[in-house]
Amino acid sequence: MRVVITGMGIISPVGNDLETYWQSLISGQSGLEYIDGCCTNQLKCKFAGQVRNLDTNTFFNTRELRRMDRFSQFATIAAKHAWHDSGRDLNEHPDENIGVIFGTGIGGISTWDNPLKTNSGSKDDTRMNAFTIPRIMNNAAAAQIAMQLNITGMNLTVNTACSSGANAIGMAFQEIKAENFESIICGGTEAPVTPKILKAWDILGVLSRENTSRAVKSFDKNRTGFVLAEGAAALVVESLDAAIRHHRQIYAEIIGFGSNCDAHHLTSPSKEGQAKAIQLALNDANIAAEKIDYINAHGTATRINDRVETDAIKAVFGKTAHDIAISSTKSIIGHAMGASSALEVVATVLSAKNDLIHPTLNYQDPDPDCDLDYVPGKARNKIINHAISNSFGFGGSNAVLVVKKWKN
Repeated sequence: MRVVITGMGIISPVGNDLETYWQSLISGQSGLEYIDGCCTNQLKCKFAGQVRNLDTNTFFNTRELRRMDRFSQFATIAAKHAWHDSGRDLNEHPDENIGVIFGTGIGGISTWDNPLKTNSGSKDDTRMNAFTIPRIMNNAAAAQIAMQLNITGMNLTVNTACSSGANAIGMAFQEIKAENFESIICGGTEAPVTPKILKAWDILGVLSRENTSRAVKSFDKNRTGFVLAEGAAALVVESLDAAIRHHRQIYAEIIGFGSNCDAHHLTSPSKEGQAKAIQLALNDANIAAEKIDYINAHGTATRINDRVETDAIKAVFGKTAHDIAISSTKSIIGHAMGASSALEVVATVLSAKNDLIHPTLNYQDPDPDCDLDYVPGKARNKIINHAISNSFGFGGSNAVLVVKKWKN
């Protein structure tokens, strides 16, 4: 069974609709800004990718908002956009042959680590919203999507750190390919820009402390780490038969998925594990490595991750690795943890659809250890028939998706 993407929705630091998101990416417009709503005086990294200009009251009533953490709001709005984008009525009642699979890294942390409470100076840390538990649980986003769209089929939440969104999309692909479902809304969501989470990432030593909008220098010799971000991406994936029967638009076809655990280290990446995930995806797609025209990299801008990913790409693609265009979406929007991989899959799909690759922002000084084509400076026109999106998470959880240009 062939599987296609018929709808997409975005909530991001560079736009809350597909067109704005895409135009920001290809123009290299950074979404990294000075953090507001947090105790920045306690932080060494004071920049993040934050969602702006999102009127949640347009989508939810007061009662609903009281029950929803920020990560659930992002997910549900993105899902509604994707649902509508696929040509569906928000008020229709789908059958049980439709499901939801959504990923997140840390769920409703903004409820638990409330920046407004932190700023208030209150010493009472025991005060909580009556809906704290249903707000913070990881499956709240997927559940809210189902309730808002009346989707009564399978409902799953994937938690594999930074690869959560990609694994959710890959699992949806597998379910439809196996003819278990006709259509699934999938993706990833995260709202981690909170004081304690920022502090925890900073202590780990992976956040850039440059504190400028140009801080994220993926694959650059002078890279200093990433900045945290928030957002969500939702995709409607369905069988080609269903898409044709219902006259859906088609963005691209998903043809391969590779997922593994490198069983190497909780936080340090493994070249062998990443290379294996890429090869698994290519094998699943039944295409040769030479067919890949573009790679949307994990590209976190940390010293070790970028080098290991480069080595993994070389291990799989050999001499042709230098001929493949590669770019890092995180250099523009920051690292949205479990949502990043889904946001990057959308960027990959739009690249294949438009034969246009967004640049790796801030790439200026080549690193001898990272010597591939990272599309520096500006967007590049290139015919893209096949592309892959790399996502590698803590715990050694790797996920790679292969997408194919849709040709009528």
